[in-house]
Amino acid sequence: MYQKSQDDVFTDAVDVTLSATLRAPGASAAGIPSGQFTDTTANIAATAQKVIAFASGGTFLGSAIPSTRGTGGAPLLTDTGSQMTRTGASYEIETDGAGAITNVRVVQTRPAGATSAPTNPGAGPNLGANTQTIVFDATSLNNAFGQTNITGSLSIALAGTDLQPPTSGTDAGTDGVYEADPQSNGSFGLYVGATGDIKLELVGALTNQTVTIKSIPAGTILPLQARKILIGDAATTASEILALY
Repeated sequence: MYQKSQDDVFTDAVDVTLSATLRAPGASAAGIPSGQFTDTTANIAATAQKVIAFASGGTFLGSAIPSTRGTGGAPLLTDTGSQMTRTGASYEIETDGAGAITNVRVVQTRPAGATSAPTNPGAGPNLGANTQTIVFDATSLNNAFGQTNITGSLSIALAGTDLQPPTSGTDAGTDGVYEADPQSNGSFGLYVGATGDIKLELVGALTNQTVTIKSIPAGTILPLQARKILIGDAATTASEILALY
């Protein structure tokens, strides 16, 4: 027999303990280390500036793609709202007075709607890996800088220090709070691969009203909808946890 309704079928999952989300603004406040750049660009205007750029390719699959959510304000580093016109990670490219690229910073993409947890420093989906690349070709750079004569490209090779868990916190998710993606109605199911306890906030609870579900067997899909898991809390002892959407 085939199930007629798909309402209770999960179609996406996030490993909330996997370090595969891009840090924002990068491995440090300066962004992604320049030693990871391969820069063949020429003709960028000889003036110090910062622009928002969208990658043209690379093996990292979490860079921004066009969105159907409509237009909004420019997604600058100071913007704590949603991604506006794009989904995925966008980037701030900084140049010096000679037009040389000095810094590339990941633009924070914590979705609007994440309220009570600390600001998530990460960006893009949780699917990055060491040695993957982010590429900006001449077209994307000309669009970003408002020019037509830029040639060459910028390629960035990711390192492990550029990635973090998809949790809130000021440094690699040290506060360890995973919140539901507001685009998925603000809640998620849970799969627990390794036995233990989980401290969480259910979708119908008051904000910051948590419960701890104890002694969850390995390989369990919990029959609940949560909006927050306190991964970094000492009360959470289970591991191999997937948020199911």
